[in-house]
Amino acid sequence: MNGRFMGETMRTIALLVLSACLTQAAPLPRLRVSQNGHFFVKENGSPFFYLGDTSWSLFHLTREDVDLYLKDRAAKKFTVIQAIVAHYGGLEKPNPYGQTVFVNNDPKQPNEKYFQHVDYAVNEAESLGLYVALVPIWSKEYVTPEKSVLDKTSAFSYGKFLGTRYRNKPVMWILGGDWVPDGTEDIWRSMAAGITEGDGGTHLKTYHPRGQRSSSMYFQQEKWLDFNMLQSGHTLFNRNYELVTGDYAKVPTKPVVDGESAYEGIANNLAEYKPGVRLIQAEDVRRIAYCGMFAGAAGYTYGSNGAYSYLSNSNPRGGGAWGPVITFREALDRPAGKQMQYLRNLIEARPMLERVPDQWLIVEDPMSTTERIQACRASDRSYAYVYIATGKPVKIRLRDTVVQTVAGKVTRAYWYDPRRGTAVRLEDYTKPAAGDNARSQALSRVYTPPSSGPGNDWVLVLEDASRNFPAPGQPV
Repeated sequence: MNGRFMGETMRTIALLVLSACLTQAAPLPRLRVSQNGHFFVKENGSPFFYLGDTSWSLFHLTREDVDLYLKDRAAKKFTVIQAIVAHYGGLEKPNPYGQTVFVNNDPKQPNEKYFQHVDYAVNEAESLGLYVALVPIWSKEYVTPEKSVLDKTSAFSYGKFLGTRYRNKPVMWILGGDWVPDGTEDIWRSMAAGITEGDGGTHLKTYHPRGQRSSSMYFQQEKWLDFNMLQSGHTLFNRNYELVTGDYAKVPTKPVVDGESAYEGIANNLAEYKPGVRLIQAEDVRRIAYCGMFAGAAGYTYGSNGAYSYLSNSNPRGGGAWGPVITFREALDRPAGKQMQYLRNLIEARPMLERVPDQWLIVEDPMSTTERIQACRASDRSYAYVYIATGKPVKIRLRDTVVQTVAGKVTRAYWYDPRRGTAVRLEDYTKPAAGDNARSQALSRVYTPPSSGPGNDWVLVLEDASRNFPAPGQPV
């Protein structure tokens, strides 16, 4: 082999190595609360949309299933995976590799081999651009006033262990777990303090309550609670927008996330499943997600019955008493699980840190629950979004005697389809000049969606035409 050929070969190898290094995923940036207190941002101040997926059993999957699941969720543009470290169902229940979370069920003795599997999942998530929101232990089964495996001392030490281990990883912390903290508040405060000592306070923390409640009901004034989390309930008549509205107005200001809502494919109100029982459908999930976000939420967490808790992709696993038995793959492919990315696309298509809730835009009855109409706009009035659950005509206040809904002389309008993530330009409407008296200054307009009826939800997008935003659904 001549020297010239060897030199070219070495340069080729070096370029390949350099290319591999350049394409390797960079560490994910740390997250913090935005300056106005309502949203999440990255280290550089750019916005972060919390689009979560519920995978409570993530650390009880095989590594092959972990890979399959995480790649699917990354492809569908989720940003956060919610998972339980000390899983419900029994501390003595081993993961697929025969390891339990604690040695001899003692929280003072975390099992290194178990946490190596947790490490694997967290690292794989990071490589795919996903953050993991970790629930240290499920309160409903393990931390109650009647019986708790933790006291203040062991909660602190366990929290410090977790905070130290994942100090440099893209994680968040969700304390609690489907339970009210009455009588156990000091245990959670101690765990939060332990996590903070372990990670230096670099990761966001919240608390996961029982259904139709918010963490704000218990810990709103506590400094360790960085953002509020709802469990808005597995019901068709979900009104998360009411909980979000309440939290949005609280002081001190904190972001709010609906961290557990109506799972797609689960029986309404968690009724015992049998043929004919009403299951939560994709249209229900979309309505709840859009209404919560437009009411002021910083994020939303999706859940699929049959995917949030399962054994492996080779085992049929439905919702037990709450839904039909389906495969893991089928549970991952439910329609709304794919459609959540369209919500993310829409939110990110306009300056999202400017978004404020504003039901004032809606002139007539905004309805409730299954027929809800929910509106938001930019604080600088550059755009407005109006979600219409069943495609009914909606009368929008474009101007009253004091302010305009959307700034500018020309209002551009689109219909955005939450089912397909597509937008159709409706019109450029030149607003008539205001008259000399108050009555002639007011201006409203009726918009009729392209289709109506159950499942025909639409978003009306109004914007200042002079801003020349890209079409809705195309991130800025």
